[in-house]
Amino acid sequence: MADFRQLALEFVLADDEAKQTSLAQQAASGNARQSPRVERSALTAEELQSAPANTNPVARWVEAVQPWMPGSNGDEATGDNETPDWTGRAKALEFLSRSLDFLGPEVLKPSQVKLLISFFGAMFDVDHKAGVLASATALSRITQMKSFQPTSADDIIQKICTLKDDFSRQLAKTRLSVFELLRSLITNPAVASDLQYKHGASSGFMNDLLALCRNERDPTCLMVWFDVLAFFLQEYEPSQEMIEEVFNTFKAYFPITLPRTSTSGITPEELKQQLRKCFTSTHKLAPLTFPFLLGKLDQGEGVTVNVKVDILKTVKACAEAYKNPEQTVNPYVDSIWSSLKYEVRNGEIEDTIWATLEVLKILAVRLKGDNLRDYALTVTRDCVNDLANAVYTAPAGRLLVSVLSATPSAFVLMASPAITHVKENLRHPKGPGHSGDLLKILHVMLETRLLLVSTDMGPQERSEFAAIDTVFTSLYDDVYKKPLEQAVKPEASYDDHKLAAQAVQGAGALVCQKAAKSTAVANVDASRLLPGDKCLVICDTLFSIIEQTRINEDQNRTTASDELASETTKALQRSVTSYNSAYVPHVRRGLDIIRSARKTESPQSVSTVQSLGLLLAYVGCSELPAVPSQGLDNFILITKAMYLELIASIEEKSSASVRCAFTACLQAAVRCFRDACSSIETAGSTALDSEWISSIAQRYPGLEDPHAQPAKATAAASPGQVRTDFLLISLYFVRQLYQRATKPSGTRLELSDEFATMEEGASSQLLHLLGGLAGFVVHELSEAEQLSLKASSFVMHLFREDAVTIPQAGTQVEPSEWSWIATSRLNVLTFGILEALRPAAVAQLYGAGVAQSILIQSVTSDASSADPTTAFVLRAILTILANKHKLETVEPVMEIINQQVEVILANEADNGTLTKATSIFAIAAGMLRRYSGKQASGLLRLLRESPKSSALGQSLSRRLEMVVAPQKPLTKDNFAIVKPLWMQKLYFELAKPMTPQALGQDSSVQDRVIRLNLSIGTLMLVKHMPFSIYEGDAESILRIAIFVAQTIGSGPDVVAALHVLRNILVEASAKGESHLASIIAICTAAFSSKPHVTPEWLPASYTSASADDVESQAESCEAALEIMGGLPRMFESRYLVPSAPKVERELTLACGNPVRNVRKLARAARAAWKELR
Repeated sequence: MADFRQLALEFVLADDEAKQTSLAQQAASGNARQSPRVERSALTAEELQSAPANTNPVARWVEAVQPWMPGSNGDEATGDNETPDWTGRAKALEFLSRSLDFLGPEVLKPSQVKLLISFFGAMFDVDHKAGVLASATALSRITQMKSFQPTSADDIIQKICTLKDDFSRQLAKTRLSVFELLRSLITNPAVASDLQYKHGASSGFMNDLLALCRNERDPTCLMVWFDVLAFFLQEYEPSQEMIEEVFNTFKAYFPITLPRTSTSGITPEELKQQLRKCFTSTHKLAPLTFPFLLGKLDQGEGVTVNVKVDILKTVKACAEAYKNPEQTVNPYVDSIWSSLKYEVRNGEIEDTIWATLEVLKILAVRLKGDNLRDYALTVTRDCVNDLANAVYTAPAGRLLVSVLSATPSAFVLMASPAITHVKENLRHPKGPGHSGDLLKILHVMLETRLLLVSTDMGPQERSEFAAIDTVFTSLYDDVYKKPLEQAVKPEASYDDHKLAAQAVQGAGALVCQKAAKSTAVANVDASRLLPGDKCLVICDTLFSIIEQTRINEDQNRTTASDELASETTKALQRSVTSYNSAYVPHVRRGLDIIRSARKTESPQSVSTVQSLGLLLAYVGCSELPAVPSQGLDNFILITKAMYLELIASIEEKSSASVRCAFTACLQAAVRCFRDACSSIETAGSTALDSEWISSIAQRYPGLEDPHAQPAKATAAASPGQVRTDFLLISLYFVRQLYQRATKPSGTRLELSDEFATMEEGASSQLLHLLGGLAGFVVHELSEAEQLSLKASSFVMHLFREDAVTIPQAGTQVEPSEWSWIATSRLNVLTFGILEALRPAAVAQLYGAGVAQSILIQSVTSDASSADPTTAFVLRAILTILANKHKLETVEPVMEIINQQVEVILANEADNGTLTKATSIFAIAAGMLRRYSGKQASGLLRLLRESPKSSALGQSLSRRLEMVVAPQKPLTKDNFAIVKPLWMQKLYFELAKPMTPQALGQDSSVQDRVIRLNLSIGTLMLVKHMPFSIYEGDAESILRIAIFVAQTIGSGPDVVAALHVLRNILVEASAKGESHLASIIAICTAAFSSKPHVTPEWLPASYTSASADDVESQAESCEAALEIMGGLPRMFESRYLVPSAPKVERELTLACGNPVRNVRKLARAARAAWKELR
């Protein structure tokens, strides 16, 4: 049997939380003096159930704390200078309370529960100082016991109320425990039933609680107290007098705020919402709530914005929550409207206005029948008169729309009179601004109708909604036609354009309107509100506006004309999406303009082609119509038109800019339709027909014949089928363009005559656009789709499958046989597809032996491309091949790479060695992002040792940046394989070993040029790394950066040094404190006009950037000035003041730099340094 007295004594004396918990567990388990880890209370249950009749284990357990209780040695002093041991008594009671936490809910008998309730309840009366917290906690646990009788709840509440004024003197933590006890009791259904039965409607127990808690101010306690009050009003049935008493209690807190010093963790909004629950708890509060809240609102300027918003949110919540709105809300509608309408009519604060509009809207939602009719009539009557006043037109419109947008019934009641008054005032406007506000109201009403017509309505409601359709069908002729036609005129003014910019939005919304009686998508034409010919007229007018603004875009261009062009484009797009039949005539009309511009070869030709081509692509392809196949028809129409125009421009030898413009328009159509298809949910990756060319040509015969009408998609085609056909059609046009750009030459391909005869820059630009288009389409294919289409073969034959034979798997391939793919100017087309391939598709290139041959040829060939762009693309191809496949498992390639590493490290400098090394660096950039095992040791050795080359060290150290620099092909968006910690591993494999060598701390490296190379290589590596990676070596790297900047002066190496220096200072400025003089000196030298003096030992190839190298010099200046501008914020002025005069002189000179951004940074830095004084 547990020795409860000993356990209680040990608990009182214990200061360790864990020990106290153990003792409480022992008391609950009956296992005193045994292991403190007690898993269950079975022994206590057994003891309680089998205890002899003359014993009471619960009484003995309670008596264990008797030495600390009043009447023992407690309340009465035992000596003149002694006081009761309040702390000991509190801990003793806590011992009992915490022991209960470890008792199972079925352990105690009803009599034992009643005994404990009597004991702990008495503490509220006899021990206000030490017993409240423990008693409340214990009773909370007891009330959860299975044997707890709901009838005891009233006794507990009465005991709690004996605290009276002493309750407010308790600590907030203690009061919170009492509030939580009260909440657990009052919200208990069985207790609520008993309290209701005992006290009836008078709810006497609540009177006592209101008196006890009315002075509560702690936010955490209030959250619980408000919960209790809200539950009481909602679930009990108190008398009206009691409801008023409770209302008077919580209304005293309104509006509630939270002290700034509060540490409760409760936000002001949470506290406001909890109080708001009290107001919304029962509809019986309506006669009290609405007059009270409106009275608060009508206090005038004394009400702050936050308070006003709180009041309005509370009014809205009450109107939304109260039952029987006819009796609870309707009597106060007139008062609410009369009070709130001025918040909008004369309001200036947007938060208040929006909150007011929400209240007015919810009133319309709650009211029905005649009540709604009366409310709508009142709002309409008060607002329509303001439409004639230019000052109040916009507020009146907001009030009208807030109410009529609430429900279809409200819309039916208010739309017709509102539109009538808008039209009347548009005939006699007070000015352009007045007309614009009226058109905006009309536009919002059209948007509202578009939303409401699709909502669920009963037959009668829909019939009433349809009855006002005639009000909208005449809007174009009555309202929109005049401002739109005026905007088309060449002499249109700024105000005309401004007004038309508002009118086109409404016209676009008008075309999209559906008839109220038929909203089904099955018959789109029948569901449209306006007839087709009227929709076509509106669309034609919109197109004319765009045409006019495009033609005159360089003449009298204003912000209003730009806004008009933008809004008209959006309006035309949504109009064509709704009325798809308008697209074909628009394309024909646009093509006539484009062809005319192409043939004239005027300076505006390119602008006209590009602007109209992009417009047609956006209008027809950026959103799927209600019937998705119609969107595909639009896509086929515009892509075929742009393709044919591109071919015609090539054949007619139009300017390169025109050809590129058509290619860009074709790509825009593809991108727009891809975005439109992004909402289509595909049912997972599926394989496509490998004979996709004949399949797509058979389904869409118009693709093959340039003179045929565009093929139509099957109307019943599913959205998934539309997406698939879109991708295959796009791929078909890519194939056509690739074939146009290439021609067979033996077993390989070369540029076609049409492309070869272009200027090299123009043809390169066009090839890049074609490659980008191909990559975009292939990127959209899933892995299963790429594999089923054999997309890897596109890389090898560039869609010339009839001229280039794909090797079978296992066939021996000569390295030089496929070099043209990567080394000729066609490599741009190869790269476009390869970048978008998934790793599984790239594996097929290795299976055919083509990838190996490209890699081997690149690392063994001494020849370098004369075209820098071709060489750059070649390196990108090597990087992709090394990244998207486990190259380390391809032993023949790795063996040759390792051999070339040895050759490069052993040989003297020549261009061939540098070319090979650069290719290997490109391979390392892809491979090391994915893999860094032992097979990569040769690559890592080359990267580490290359800066030590006396001849190639400078060039190779700079090329180390290739390995870590961000590259678009190496992003996960392009399916690259990138391990999470690849950069950290690379730092420890490369940069960290090079750091001590660069600082001369390695006896094997003492040559200053080699140290400089190692320093440059280290900076090129860490330049693109987060500071956290090299934080441990930041001090050393900072010294390296200073060394490079001091030695070279300016140029790309110094730019890297300054970038690293800036990163270190930003992240850990303290590390630069001891080097501050050197930092100021090198930064000042970077933007100074004085020539840099280089050391005698420095070779001429390392010298500072020449005056002709404006870009490099500007980068150095910008980086240095950013550092100088930040130093006053990073360091105390005492470190900087000695250098300030010289620095300010140099900064003043830098303010005259010819580069704008340098001047801007210089002025900012100069201002920062001036503040030091």
